[in-house]
This record gives sequence, C-alpha cells and structure tokens, in this order.
Amino acid sequence: MSIRITGRTDYSALFSSLNGGKSTGIGGGSYSLADYASIKNGSYGKLMKAYYGKNKTALSDAASATKKTNSKTATADTTSENASLQKSANALVKSAESLLKTGKDSVLKDITTKDENGVEKTTKGYDTDAIYKAVSAFADDYNSVLSAAAKSKNSSVVSTASNMVQQTVANEKMLSRIGITIGEDNKLSVDEKKLKAADMTTVKSMMNGNGSFAYGVQTKASFISMYAKNDQNKASGVYGSSATYTASLFSNGDIWNSFI
Repeated sequence: MSIRITGRTDYSALFSSLNGGKSTGIGGGSYSLADYASIKNGSYGKLMKAYYGKNKTALSDAASATKKTNSKTATADTTSENASLQKSANALVKSAESLLKTGKDSVLKDITTKDENGVEKTTKGYDTDAIYKAVSAFADDYNSVLSAAAKSKNSSVVSTASNMVQQTVANEKMLSRIGITIGEDNKLSVDEKKLKAADMTTVKSMMNGNGSFAYGVQTKASFISMYAKNDQNKASGVYGSSATYTASLFSNGDIWNSFI
C-alpha cells in the first residue's frame, strides 16, 4: 500500500506517538508538509530571526524609555531634596540672625519700658520669653538642617554639616550652662527653665556677636544653602550665557557682608 503526500497533508498522526497521542506542531498546531519545507529550506529560520530582531529593538526601546523615566524620577527626587535642604539652611541663617542682632534690635538687650508719661526707662533685665523663643527656633532649624543634610549626596554639604556638628560638640559644656544639650543623634534640645535662669552674659557670648557659636553656625548654614542651590541649578540646567549659574549664590543673610 502506498501513501500519497499532497501539498497540505497533515502529518500529526506520524508524531502523535512521540507526545502521548497528542498532536505536536509549531505554536501548538500540527505539522504539515509546508511547515517542514519552510524549516528545511531555511525560510522559517529567517522568519524567526526577523521576528526576534524586531522584538529586540522593541525591548531596547522599552529599556531606553525606562532608563529615561528613572533618570527623570531621580532628578526630581534630587531637586526636591536640594530644595528642602536649602529651605532648612536658609531658615537656620535667619534664626541665627535674630540672635546675632545688636543694639535696639537685639533680643538680648536690656528691658526698656515706658512710664505713664511716655518716657522710656531701661532697666537691668532681659525678656527671657523672647530669648527662649529665639534660641528654641535656632535649635529647631539646626536640627532640620542635620536631617536634610543626612539625605544629601553632595560631599561639600555632608562635610560642612559635619564641621557644624564638631563645632557644636566643641562648645558642649558652654551650651549646657545655658540649657542647651546635644542628643545622641547630634540634635539640640533646649531646657526652657534652665535657659531663662542662666547668666545672660554667657548666653550673649554664645549667641550674640561675631565669633559666637551662633555666628559660626550661621556661616556653615549659608554655605550649605549655597551648595544645595548649586546642585539644584545643575539638576534644572539653569546656566547663564557664560556657563555660570544665574541664581545668586551669595544672598543668604547678612553674613556675606562680612566677606566683602
């Protein structure tokens, strides 16, 4: 008996014994003479190469798009961190400035009152409520800078924040005398009762005037703000015509006047 083979003769039966009686073929279909011929002459292989070549390009395009998305996300995160850091540093510059003011604008000036006739009278004493409020705000802003700087990838920010902590630790005993303590996380806390009862001459030496502890902290906060702004400009591509940053990097408080 002879078997006649036609152009689309189904050979499923010939392979069924190799697969537990199930029909076997490319893509789960059945084998045919046309399928066999395309494999034998290489056209099937070429088709597969073309197919996977297209998919390789698609995968490459998808990977590229993913990389761009991740890059944008990373840039956005960095910009947000720098903005937060700069905001915290600027707040510390301002709170230090409120302690550094001298004369009639100083929070550490003697108390001045007016009598019933409107005549001013200066008495020895201090507005301890105002002093505590100013020192407490300074400590809170200091702590915020440490938290924000800990997330920074800028080595200059980290180094400056570290120097600020070292300066604080170096003044630990004097700070303790006016009710300011340093925690294990290097953050400051203020004892209201102890600060108000402290010798105001010591408070002034630590918090008022050039060379004071507050002045040193303000200097470092100004630099941290500058570094954060610098990074922010890099991330957003803000450059001037001569490849310099358009934003003013030296506008964080009156402290810069001392360098001019």
